[in-house]
Amino acid sequence: MRVLITGGDGRLARAATAALAPAHTLRVADRRFTAPLPAGVEGCEGDPRDEAFAAAIVEGVDAALHLAPLDTGGDDLDLLDRATRGTYQLAGAAARAGVGRLILGSTLALFDTLPRDWRPTEAWRPRPRPEPATLRAWLAERSLREVARESGLPAVCLRFGRIVDDAATAAASHDPRALHLADALAGIERALAYGAEGWSVFHIVAAGERAWPPLAGAADEPFGYRPARDFGERPAGATAADPAPPPIPSRPIRKVVVFGAGGPLAAATARVLAPDYTLRLTDLRPLEEIAAAGQPQSPGAPLPELLPPPHERRTVDVRDPAAVLDACAGMDAIVNCTVVRHDTTEAFRVNLLGAENVLRAAVAHGIRRVVHTGPYQLGQRGAAGYDWDDEVPDDAPPRPGAHRYFHTKYLAQELCRAYAEYYGLEVPTLLFCNFVNPAVSRDNPLYPFTVSWEDAARALRRALEVAALPAPYEVFHINADLPHGVFPNRKAWALLGWQPRDSLARYYRRPMEE
Repeated sequence: MRVLITGGDGRLARAATAALAPAHTLRVADRRFTAPLPAGVEGCEGDPRDEAFAAAIVEGVDAALHLAPLDTGGDDLDLLDRATRGTYQLAGAAARAGVGRLILGSTLALFDTLPRDWRPTEAWRPRPRPEPATLRAWLAERSLREVARESGLPAVCLRFGRIVDDAATAAASHDPRALHLADALAGIERALAYGAEGWSVFHIVAAGERAWPPLAGAADEPFGYRPARDFGERPAGATAADPAPPPIPSRPIRKVVVFGAGGPLAAATARVLAPDYTLRLTDLRPLEEIAAAGQPQSPGAPLPELLPPPHERRTVDVRDPAAVLDACAGMDAIVNCTVVRHDTTEAFRVNLLGAENVLRAAVAHGIRRVVHTGPYQLGQRGAAGYDWDDEVPDDAPPRPGAHRYFHTKYLAQELCRAYAEYYGLEVPTLLFCNFVNPAVSRDNPLYPFTVSWEDAARALRRALEVAALPAPYEVFHINADLPHGVFPNRKAWALLGWQPRDSLARYYRRPMEE
């Protein structure tokens, strides 16, 4: 079998290369190699975030073992970008090249917040801590799953325990999450032999009753993983769950920082908030420049107003963690309206890494209420989405597919969920599709997920003002009461107390003749 291994300079990848080389033809890729590869193994230096490099390394291979998201060396934000954008590009290239299987290396640290007397299996939803290594693995999983869902690429996710070698197992006590390197390699061998279609997840754990999580679905046929190392002879080590910190407390909201304030949604929102809140309006470009250009995003879309003191205007790049941290200082709440739609690199950097910077700043400054925005995730066509359905609720599982805009915003939503659940934040996430200005005529049909700019702004205000939410992270459809019957907005009415005022009836009714 012709096999590609990414993250090839890492410890697990090096061990996999040595183990697989006698029986397979290997191509090993990484940004650089610190030691020579075994004889006969093809080495490729580059970055899978580069679309051309990703296409080149998957050409002619039967299976890809993607271990790059497990890398640990480097800047946290760059590693997150490599794990997410790199996975996205590699998966897309593999699907286009007809690669038979993509195997992703992930981690069972996704369950470290659970009590040790629980028995999570592959069917459980992970509860990732928002720390860098865990987030990288989790978002790489989500990215690959959605590309695989849309493209049909067979994908296998291997969640490894804490990989140890013989020297580490000689310690005085045993970590029940430990996994011997030889068993990790055995899990990889099983994944290469596994022939199922679609998306599969397997927990690669040690043998024996002391292992945590215990062996579950990976033992079943046809995967048939059989770990050999049982650490039962070692004294037990720490068994408690990794505790979450106390929830960040609420405080009165008087000062609000808005990111992406030069865009039409934030401009409309600023007008609605300005009479009652002190705003710090930020954007990559000076708001004076955006307002002076006088170029609305669409006919009738709002432009930013230059609000007088005590409101502030700042030029802030959401990709810059220090600038975001400084912009959040002294604020009581955050509204994030930043977005890039049409450039893959910048979509990941702004939509995803920018959201990471905002969430980190919220935690650092003790800001509990973070209002996040994005596109609805339910409009994918075909069997992979909800295009065949109606009455699709807000909480239906997202289907972003591989479209860079939806995909990056979906990954940002997963970040929001992780931060909200771990730190006790309140993160209402408002999803939109089409916006209209009712005073502007239009000829094209009204899409069944449409709202006026003014109503959208009022929804954002309600997301700031609602006293409490049932869960730390909640998703809301923000659209008008349209007769299409496809995307209801009842949740926003029930939890936010928001109802649209603009019926938009003029766009779907025609005048009747007298």
